Amino acid sequence: MRRLRRFMPTTIRAQMVLLVVVAIAVVVNAGALLERLEDRDYSTDSDAVVAQAELLAALMSETPPDGRRALLENARRTGMDVFMADGRQFETLEEAEQSAGFVSLMLSLLFQARYDDSLASGTSIILYEDRPALLVSITQSEALVYIPRSAGFDLTSRYTYYFLSFVTFVALFSIFGVRAITAPIRALSRELASTKAFLDKDLPLKEQGSREIVDLIRALNDLKFRIQAMMAGQNRMLRAVSHDLRTPLTRIRLRSERIEDPGLRDKIVSDVAKVDMLINATLDYIRNDRDTEQPERTDLASMLETIVADYSDLGSDIAYDGPPRLVWTVKPHAFQRAIVNLCDNGLKFGTHVTVVLRESGAGAQIEIRDNGPGVPEAMRGRLLEPFFKLDDARGADHFPTGFGLGLSIVDDIIRDHGGTVSFHDNVPHGLVVVLSFSTDTPA
Repeated sequence: MRRLRRFMPTTIRAQMVLLVVVAIAVVVNAGALLERLEDRDYSTDSDAVVAQAELLAALMSETPPDGRRALLENARRTGMDVFMADGRQFETLEEAEQSAGFVSLMLSLLFQARYDDSLASGTSIILYEDRPALLVSITQSEALVYIPRSAGFDLTSRYTYYFLSFVTFVALFSIFGVRAITAPIRALSRELASTKAFLDKDLPLKEQGSREIVDLIRALNDLKFRIQAMMAGQNRMLRAVSHDLRTPLTRIRLRSERIEDPGLRDKIVSDVAKVDMLINATLDYIRNDRDTEQPERTDLASMLETIVADYSDLGSDIAYDGPPRLVWTVKPHAFQRAIVNLCDNGLKFGTHVTVVLRESGAGAQIEIRDNGPGVPEAMRGRLLEPFFKLDDARGADHFPTGFGLGLSIVDDIIRDHGGTVSFHDNVPHGLVVVLSFSTDTPA
């Protein structure tokens, strides 16, 4: 099998050419097999049937009316199914097809009798008891009706060849489309469904499929490793810069303590604290704790109740609303960090927060509701952007200023768990942050 694959074409164009050649070979050989299997005796051959009917009709026209009955009896003894009738009472096959239903019409086209397209004058194909037959005129009012022994059907008609060719090409192209194009592209789509998972995986994508698909996968692997190297370099640079900034910040803080003016000293210390907080927030954003933490089966209800209890102990007005138990597969520390960030935001801009947990079918949903000023709908699309100031979006100057990384961290954590983050209005006022998870995969 492997030796045979060496000689198989590798490009889609060459594979399609081979497919056409194979399809033609299948149709030709299948047609030859049908001709061998079909009964090809003289009485059912199309040309012979027409010749028999026309010869018998010519004899009948030359025979006196009294002798025609004997001639018909002799013809029947030889196996011919013939009789005399008024030719005007029958409709031709073409007229029958015009009034037939779609299915009957298709069957008559695919398996109609294989007679010559140009029959002799006075000879036509009719339907007799829903079977094709020959009608040969003898006089203006009399005609000979001849029903072939095989009921007029011929498997090797040109219409059958058309149908066989169509089915063969559709079948082969479907198999080719699934194996050579659809399957590799579908596998590639699954790998690229999560950009983060694609970039985090150290192993390259498996190169399989036609040459065009392999070239695409190879380019994606190269792009992946280049992006990984670029991201690693940026993270190293940010960590180095953050580390190097701490030394001068420490010196500034120590020297500011020697300033005698209390107002100036407090301003400098406050600015230094803000820069230090920014450094910590940046390092917190780029660190990969959630990438190394392993998922575990965790009781979300217990986790949320613990978080709410911790805030309540500090005097915050916060409540939990949900079932007493709901087990889900999460990375506990990262997931708890996301919920804490959202609770911090809610208590920062409002006076009351409600943490809601709901389960529906195979999905779960967590809502963080606050009674703050809310966020204009036009600005919600930017809330997950790094360094976008949520304080500006809330539209209140008296709230503490943040660095715009909290919700970005939350979004990364929730997407890492296969969920989504969305924002909605709280009634009568405030913001609802909804974390939605569609399925749970046991660890």
